[in-house]
Amino acid sequence: MKRLFFVAWSILKWCLIAVAAAEILSFGVIIASNYLIYGEAREGTRSTYDAYALYLMSEGVRATANNPADPGQNKTKSIWFFGGSTMRASATTVSGTIPSMLAGWLNAEDAHVGYYLDNYGINSYNSLMESKYLQKLLIERPDSPNLVIFYDGANDASYLSVYRTPYAHEGYDKVKGMIESYYKNAVGLFKPVMAAWYSSYTRELINKFNYLSTPLEVDSAMVNEYVGLTVKRYDYLNKLVSSFGSKFILFLQPLNWTEQCPHLDPVVAALEKKAMFDEKRFPTTRHNFRVVYTALKLALKDRPYFVDMQDALCGRTAASYTPDGVHNTDYARDIIARAMLPYIKERLAENR
Repeated sequence: MKRLFFVAWSILKWCLIAVAAAEILSFGVIIASNYLIYGEAREGTRSTYDAYALYLMSEGVRATANNPADPGQNKTKSIWFFGGSTMRASATTVSGTIPSMLAGWLNAEDAHVGYYLDNYGINSYNSLMESKYLQKLLIERPDSPNLVIFYDGANDASYLSVYRTPYAHEGYDKVKGMIESYYKNAVGLFKPVMAAWYSSYTRELINKFNYLSTPLEVDSAMVNEYVGLTVKRYDYLNKLVSSFGSKFILFLQPLNWTEQCPHLDPVVAALEKKAMFDEKRFPTTRHNFRVVYTALKLALKDRPYFVDMQDALCGRTAASYTPDGVHNTDYARDIIARAMLPYIKERLAENR
């Protein structure tokens, strides 16, 4: 009996040691990768829970420069911008965000109208989360916008690649596990154990490995389901904002992983290749982004609210991407904002 107990204890002990070792190793890999990509130990920024949108940024709505301080007797127009960290642009000054640049140009051109642009970009948001946030604002704000803009692409493709479900979003695994694990199996009774597993660095590393190594299948049932549901979501949003007398634009954001620029300045290309992650080491990442972008563009090309900006930075004469190939420099945001401006003016002219 003592020997049986000793054997059982030895097995349990070594299992616990193996679990702890895997978690410590995963912790080191995740922290190192966060420093490499984001320059700090934590991915993302401090957030607070929100009943509508799951979470919001702790520091609140990103300020917009160049909004009129006092419209006086002027007519006012409101534009709401939604997107992820590329829209919020926390790493730059307030004046360097896309909404701030556009606010400056719009208000300088028309002295008879005061343009108010709100930056509702939230780090790590994709179109699913932005839709929830838009609904929250339409319910809770006393006013409604003249124009709603979504700036999407990168996070939608990224979360689909990580979680392999059309309903993926930031924190999907953790939230799903917290809600479903209690009744999922016998271990669910041990809530702290299940909570630890779903929030573990080991599970996060497994997801990241799948993201980097498992290609999405072109025209697969999952990709087709994702595209179908995403297009339905945008169609719904277009109808929703129209019911408030507003217009809707969806801009597909440019990514270094997806752009096709046959005549890109060779000096710029060399600089970016040196600074960014080597695409030859991450071929699956490029493949997955392109699968999602190609499918989305094909499905959305005839929608009147859709604007394809995948190649908006092809004419750049300076480096425009950070090492992740997603986020942009101030120079690039200026190009993107200028490319958006004619479409924004056109929609605003339709909404008098």
